[in-house]
Amino acid sequence: MKDDALWYEAAQVVGVTNALNVVADALGASTPGLPALDPATASPDARALFDDVRAFYRSADVPMPFRLMARDPAYAADVWQAVRRAFDDNQLSRRLKEALAFAVSLTSRSSFGTAFHLAEMRRLGVGERGVMEVLGVTQMFSSYTKIADTLQLEPDMGHIAPVIRRPRRGGRRGPAAVRSAARRARRSRRASGASLPGHRGARLRPRRLPSRGGPRRSRCRSDPGTP
Repeated sequence: MKDDALWYEAAQVVGVTNALNVVADALGASTPGLPALDPATASPDARALFDDVRAFYRSADVPMPFRLMARDPAYAADVWQAVRRAFDDNQLSRRLKEALAFAVSLTSRSSFGTAFHLAEMRRLGVGERGVMEVLGVTQMFSSYTKIADTLQLEPDMGHIAPVIRRPRRGGRRGPAAVRSAARRARRSRRASGASLPGHRGARLRPRRLPSRGGPRRSRCRSDPGTP
């Protein structure tokens, strides 16, 4: 896990960013039947949550997703804990995480996320050239991905991210693709009549079967004793 910590940290940012964007973009501030909560009329639990959110973002405003979710303060508090854990400085800096969230929002075409994380990047010291650099990388790799998907290209960068052979949670080793390939190989050996593990020297030889009133027929059987 230690070697993969950076990737897990980045993945948490991606997941949390999409979660917030979905709520804000789908519902907005004035969705009939579920308007955003006004901080002035919020419950004590919701106001405590809003104070923590404002302090984290150093803003007088509460981001839209939390105003929508705060109608269930316990649920909103759980989401907020996940957001704080994902965006706090760790092995990746908060500024880098905001840049990643900005790229995710651009790629998913989230109007809320793009504006919000752009503002956070600028607040944390990313200048115009830095923003354009993130924008250029995001645009270029989005283009490459679409081309590869359209042409159904197979990945050829296995040497950059080699297969991890250590046991995973649950004691299973290696990725599912490796296990699937092993199963396919076993099925292929059975179909071709090749020896299987535990049956050394097993080969196929014809066995004569009696037939009524006609020529003898034969079919194959496995004979482990045949040299």
